[in-house]
Amino acid sequence: MKAIPKKDLPKSGKMILIYGETGCGKTTSILQSAPDPILYISTEPRNPIPSIEAAERTALDLDIVHYTVWLELMDYISEKKNINRYATIVLDSMTYLLNVSLSGEIEDESYDSRSDTEKKIKPLINMAKLSLEGYGGLSSQAFRLMKALGRLSTAGKVIIITSLLAENPRWNRELSAAPALKGKEFPNSFPGFLDMIGFVQSRHDEDGNIIYPPWVSFESPDGSFMAKYTGTGKRRAGPLNFERILNV
Repeated sequence: MKAIPKKDLPKSGKMILIYGETGCGKTTSILQSAPDPILYISTEPRNPIPSIEAAERTALDLDIVHYTVWLELMDYISEKKNINRYATIVLDSMTYLLNVSLSGEIEDESYDSRSDTEKKIKPLINMAKLSLEGYGGLSSQAFRLMKALGRLSTAGKVIIITSLLAENPRWNRELSAAPALKGKEFPNSFPGFLDMIGFVQSRHDEDGNIIYPPWVSFESPDGSFMAKYTGTGKRRAGPLNFERILNV
């Protein structure tokens, strides 16, 4: 442990999660307005070029890392030399990372540990079955990731995580909208790691055409959707422009 004087604390570090429907403009808005250099960690099997081109940001300083396996991701973000030069770390998306990639890796690990006799019983179902132990492992690994990203945030990095939208999520039916995250323990507890949680919604003009950037709300007046805002600014909703959001 080491005591750090207040004057030496970095002022730029933030942990932000934004969530919304696919295609509403989350990724493009990040690439348009987040501080660069940006390290973009792509967890989804899709080409990021359309979002980069749509951002139309001249001379954007951007590096892309494509997700392979969980342990390699954890090793990569834990190595300072991989991270030092970046102002912003983007994880796009947490939904695919947890619900598909990590969940699948845990399912494969569980299936491989079974006997040959067990594997012959409903093999397709058993290959894609997550046990209670598996859900516990999923939550534990997700918490490890948030702790690692939190350390980068306290070192002055801006961390931006994206997630898809879940309507009335199974882990909290009282919410009309929240991040789409698998499990119960982690979705209920992860807000404590974050400075801001924003619900992103598309904007349209009078003719029904989509307006960019989309709208983000970091506060839910009636508590109907998940949101969080840590800071002193009064402006808790507006266009999804990270240059403005981080300057508040």
